[in-house]
Amino acid sequence: MTIQLPEEYNHNEILRFLSRNEKESLHTVKDQTIFKALEIDDEMVLFSIKHQDNVLKISNITGRKEKEIRTYIEGWFDLKTDLNHFYKSIKNDKILSNLCTKYHGLRMVGMPDLYESLVWSIIGQQINLSFAYSLKERLVKNFGKSIEYQGEIFYALPKPKDLAKLQVEDFLPFQFSRSKAQYIINVSKAFAEGDLVQEELKKISFEEIREKLIKIKGVGNWTANYSMMKSLKNYDAFPVEDVGLHNAVKNQYGLDRKPTIPELHEMAENWKHWRGYATFYFWHSLLETDK
Repeated sequence: MTIQLPEEYNHNEILRFLSRNEKESLHTVKDQTIFKALEIDDEMVLFSIKHQDNVLKISNITGRKEKEIRTYIEGWFDLKTDLNHFYKSIKNDKILSNLCTKYHGLRMVGMPDLYESLVWSIIGQQINLSFAYSLKERLVKNFGKSIEYQGEIFYALPKPKDLAKLQVEDFLPFQFSRSKAQYIINVSKAFAEGDLVQEELKKISFEEIREKLIKIKGVGNWTANYSMMKSLKNYDAFPVEDVGLHNAVKNQYGLDRKPTIPELHEMAENWKHWRGYATFYFWHSLLETDK
């Protein structure tokens, strides 16, 4: 199976983003090849992605589910978006425009599964990124399903119904705080019991989605906006409270301090309708300082 790529596509930057942390447990990058496991309709599926010329070559290592895999990859790498609209919209911001030139073709690497982005953002609340990856790894390896290929084990995110059955005490041996464990259970129950249905959320307005998400204890403004931009393609969703965004803006604009939230809102007027995409590019610039 192949997927034809849009003209504005930068596979090297996508690989750099996917390889940003060695503790990543839900995909593997090896010799320029991406390996990904998914649980689809109670079946574990493993596939690989290679880039050649202007196509992605997809190999189904186990299972079939070609339609589902294609849809997942198109969402994961945001292949349906015309990046020229983003680039034109921010041309009056010299700093961001320079980042867009530097990373031209970088697409927002999303999380097609809204449940995954909510769980990941809850894990990352008020802790550093390295520890967040450690917690995710423990969650995935202790509660998720796996598949073995050529002596290596690949993991899929646990399903909502599986985590919804757990108690807070089940998370504690893996260094989850009680509140973080409870928040993950809350979100899992919301999906398992049908209070949150991703396809239904796509039919309502930005503000209605946000209000529905923040009603769940543990989901605040930052978590809701993060998940809306990464999973629901709401490209103006703006996680303005994000510390990484604050650091990146400080670095890129040469400020002597981090911007305040009101200052960021004012700056983001130049990024209107694409504030989430702008945030992703600023986040990506932090990979330069992490070397």
